[in-house]
Amino acid sequence: MRVLILIDEKNFEQSVFSLSRERGEFRFIDFNKIKNFILEYLNNNLQYKNCNLTHIRTYLYTGEYTDNLIQKIEKSINQNPNEEKYLKELFTKSKKEQEKQKVFFKFAKSYFFFEIKSKPLQFSPSELKVFQKGVDVQLAVDLVDFTHKDIFDIAVVLSGDIDLLESVKTSKGMGKQIIIFGDSRVIAEEMKKYSDMFVDIGRFTKEELDKFTHIPEKNK
Repeated sequence: MRVLILIDEKNFEQSVFSLSRERGEFRFIDFNKIKNFILEYLNNNLQYKNCNLTHIRTYLYTGEYTDNLIQKIEKSINQNPNEEKYLKELFTKSKKEQEKQKVFFKFAKSYFFFEIKSKPLQFSPSELKVFQKGVDVQLAVDLVDFTHKDIFDIAVVLSGDIDLLESVKTSKGMGKQIIIFGDSRVIAEEMKKYSDMFVDIGRFTKEELDKFTHIPEKNK
């Protein structure tokens, strides 16, 4: 059976970070290890124990820190003198995140059967905040498109975003199997209801988390 993995980076990271904090840890996700972890997890499940599972590709959906975003934040500093301190901190943080993201994007090019689909992050001049727009929509559109093109049998979705519900229903209605990895405490009940299998990451053991995340040396 052909396995496709779709990851909403922000949604999945928030779930993992929340779980880590509750356990007094700080973990980074190793996206290059997720494929092997998921295939191993499914192979250990009775439903797929005797199935030949083949990974097709992993898609990572994320918001991108662009030069245009940085320029907008910088411009807003002069336009909002009362918020100068906050905006300067936001500017500095965004610059750092942009550099970190560039490094990750570069490394990710070496990952086999792994593709990043990014949307430019947006800045709201009225609310003075950076926000993500269109990432969940792109994932939903791709899930339906890949379903119509029949490129997979099983879609593993690492997100609990309710905005994906209709695409999940459509894909299931066309005979595809949908497995969702998410946090049971925050995911919408409808997402659990319409998935063929829901995997609660909140129940992962330390050994399971270690297979696709790591704790930085300085935090151990």
